[in-house]
Amino acid sequence: MLRVEGGRCLRVAIIAPYYHLETRGNAVTVRRIERHLDAAGCSVRVFSLEEHSGEELARLIAGFAPDCIHSFHAVHGGIPARLISMELGIPYVVTLTGTDLYSSMAGEEGDMLAETLSAASALAVFHGEARERLLGNVAHHLPPIAVIPQGVEIPGAISTEPEGDFVFLLPAGIRPVKNVLFPIAPLARLHGDHPHLRLEFAGPLLDEPYGAEFMAAIASSPNSSWLGNVPFARMPALYSASHVVLNTSLSEGMASSLLEAMSYGRPVLAADIEGNRSLVRDGENGLLYREEDDFLDRARLLLCDAVLRKRLGEAGREFVVANCSPQEEAGRYLELYRIVGNI
Repeated sequence: MLRVEGGRCLRVAIIAPYYHLETRGNAVTVRRIERHLDAAGCSVRVFSLEEHSGEELARLIAGFAPDCIHSFHAVHGGIPARLISMELGIPYVVTLTGTDLYSSMAGEEGDMLAETLSAASALAVFHGEARERLLGNVAHHLPPIAVIPQGVEIPGAISTEPEGDFVFLLPAGIRPVKNVLFPIAPLARLHGDHPHLRLEFAGPLLDEPYGAEFMAAIASSPNSSWLGNVPFARMPALYSASHVVLNTSLSEGMASSLLEAMSYGRPVLAADIEGNRSLVRDGENGLLYREEDDFLDRARLLLCDAVLRKRLGEAGREFVVANCSPQEEAGRYLELYRIVGNI
């Protein structure tokens, strides 16, 4: 067990935007880190903003008496963490998870975000490009920024490709930043020559207007279907039943869905954006695209070349095994807690 003054375990309060809605990327991240911190002997309690806020959140965290606060998402988690940190006189750490990294730094909200980041004892991001973006966007003095890649649980065995229809799987929440409308038209074009092609979506509806547009597009597409908000425990079966996994996001921190797909040995086709480049080496362990014609060409290539799919899938799995250990992820956060708490 990790001991601090008084002989008790190191105690960490995690503030998470989502925890109970387990299909959200932040929930996947927080649940994994919680599990591995606990295994390492750290006393962890997660306070989800789905159920606690304001005075209640502050009261519950004070009752837990943590050595430090760890907030996920600079806006949703960071702002309350800063207030509670000031009230309790304990340090706080902020992990920037994606949308917060790409938030506007203009106006009152931008000032609040910059102040929240600068007042933290330490910050964490998932990859080096995120660190450089943060340093370039925030004029305030910033605390030390740790680069801690996301981890992923590695399945012991992976299945071979399924027979029958060829499935492109897009696991993502239905909201504008995930750009889930994008692949419908190009894959419909490809479907004309390959009638066994299917496009499947899995994820919760998170934006009502965008969701309505998405549902209309699905209804008019003969080869597309929405599987709904698939429970996390059922996702391994979906990865195993797919041939290619897509990520079409406009911005990402580091997509849990790509990590999971790669861990199951599935080739990935992803938008050429910072977060995706932190995982996907184009042509080595997956493919990246920049525009619709590029996407279409690469989707066709993956559809028609089983040898390429196998090579990319195997390389993707090797990459996450070597670089995305959840035990190492938790260990680096423990080191950060010790530093900021002088433990």
